[in-house]
Amino acid sequence: MIKEMAHGLGNRHHFIEEAKISDWYGTPSDTFCSLYDYDDDVKEYVKQKGKLSGFDSKIYMPSEFLLDIDGATVDEARQKVIGLTILLNDLNIPYNAYFSGTGFHLGIPATCFRWEGARDLHLKVKDELTAKGIFEFADVSVTDKTRIIRLLNTKNSKSGLFKVYLKPAELHLHPDEIIALAKFPRKEMPRELECDAVFDVTTRKKSSLKISVKPEQIGRRPDPVEFPCIQTMLDGVGFGSRHQIALVLSSHFRWRYPEEVVNTIMEQWRQKVTTEEKPFTANEMKRLINDTYEGHGGAGYKYGCSNVHMDKHCQATCKLYKSKKSQNALSAEAMEDMLINFIKSNVKPIDIGSLYGKKFPIYPGEVVVLQGPPKSMKTMLLQNWLNALKRPTYFLELEMSARQMMSRFAMMETGMEEDELNRYLLGGGRVSDKFKWLTIDYSPCKAYEIQKRIQMQPIKPEIVVVDHMGLFHSNHKDNNMKVEEASQALMELATQNNIVVFTVSEIGKESFKEGMNIASARGSFRVAYNANKILGVTPKKDNDGLVKSLTVTTIANRERESLNIKLDVNNVILTAAQDKPSQPVTLTTAKEYR
Repeated sequence: MIKEMAHGLGNRHHFIEEAKISDWYGTPSDTFCSLYDYDDDVKEYVKQKGKLSGFDSKIYMPSEFLLDIDGATVDEARQKVIGLTILLNDLNIPYNAYFSGTGFHLGIPATCFRWEGARDLHLKVKDELTAKGIFEFADVSVTDKTRIIRLLNTKNSKSGLFKVYLKPAELHLHPDEIIALAKFPRKEMPRELECDAVFDVTTRKKSSLKISVKPEQIGRRPDPVEFPCIQTMLDGVGFGSRHQIALVLSSHFRWRYPEEVVNTIMEQWRQKVTTEEKPFTANEMKRLINDTYEGHGGAGYKYGCSNVHMDKHCQATCKLYKSKKSQNALSAEAMEDMLINFIKSNVKPIDIGSLYGKKFPIYPGEVVVLQGPPKSMKTMLLQNWLNALKRPTYFLELEMSARQMMSRFAMMETGMEEDELNRYLLGGGRVSDKFKWLTIDYSPCKAYEIQKRIQMQPIKPEIVVVDHMGLFHSNHKDNNMKVEEASQALMELATQNNIVVFTVSEIGKESFKEGMNIASARGSFRVAYNANKILGVTPKKDNDGLVKSLTVTTIANRERESLNIKLDVNNVILTAAQDKPSQPVTLTTAKEYR
């Protein structure tokens, strides 16, 4: 059999007998050989074409088939290769491990394949290894027909390290220790391996073996912003990725819960994914969990969003989703999956339009900006909506006092005038039990700090209100920059926590005179860009200068619905013009509180 030799990526098409490949071990420069073996047809082809591209004659399995495992870091690649060794052990396939200078290679014997020379041998290998889960860890491009791969003890010019053989135990060393081993060629040489045939690549036939585990729908699903990738993997996975996902899951829990809790969760998961045909034993799971604690030289494994399985099961609802660089570009298939997941989730919007017999849904993850001139009852309008909705709410109030806010809410709830409410409260009456859904924070902060305040709440709010954006603390001197910073923070707050955010934005005199648009808010277009919906509030005053009605108009909406209503002011209650006073909220009459 013949191998192609390459002295660097640009100096290829040198052919030698396979038995002479070892003569090139120890070369202090980039040296490669072909993955597959060839016959004399390859020489004739290159002689005629001057290139190997397009070669379509038979190829043959090498004595050692090399699997290539890479990662963004040496440590990430090492974690993947450990997962692959576990899978190979399950398949009873021996292997030689190598550090290539940047990633890892695992060499498996040709005897583990049932094969014959063929023009499409590489495609048969690709199908079979994919079906067995090998490419959950390894680079699938290793099956290319003319693939070349680095020779043992030759130098990687990019990293300055040599490709070296690793003893099985050395895979579990700290990455820095592995790198130290590769600074010079090693005397240790790979073992000669043999095993029974596991992969049948005589015909191109994909494996039909699949494990499909349906999640138990009991109506109590976890919060979709909290690691939906972990939630999805806990439902069960198919054969070929069970061991690697077991490592991801157990390492996720290992940093959050005591070991006995981790063992309990993972044992329950193991029972979901094990089958009679392909058992996943308790001893295997015990060994995997132990690896998550003892890996990294005792520091333990830790996987991030770039992990292939966490990324595969990622969802847009996750609080970390916006931080993932890989989400900057999505294929049509990925976007379709996101749309289907959203439809399946059956997310219930907050529909403030329904309070007036209209439709204006606001979905979790959206920011609604209420803009208008000062003293136009924007806060009161929000209070009316909140009291009607009665959803768990965190209200950051930076303008009004606690007395003013409670007085308004109480009057809205009871239908009492201010004097009547005061007499009711002095007489021992209470209304606070009607507002268990409400938390109001009066402490100013920087915009990004509101994230921590939300996470500290005993109950996660469905709605967050900020009154108003211009009153956040900031290091910026320019007011427009302060508002832009706040709008960006609120957008991230909504998307990362999957909640609805209402915020108030003031407009200037000129904008009010000329008519409101998306550029009216301070911070201009940047505020509009960070908002999903913008509603303009225009007050109309009577002869005494008091607001007698409000017009609420949709200025911008990323969806198709529009809200354009006129509201009459009745003390603190805002009702649709010419409608009964009981709208938009159902009031408890004052008599019922006496």
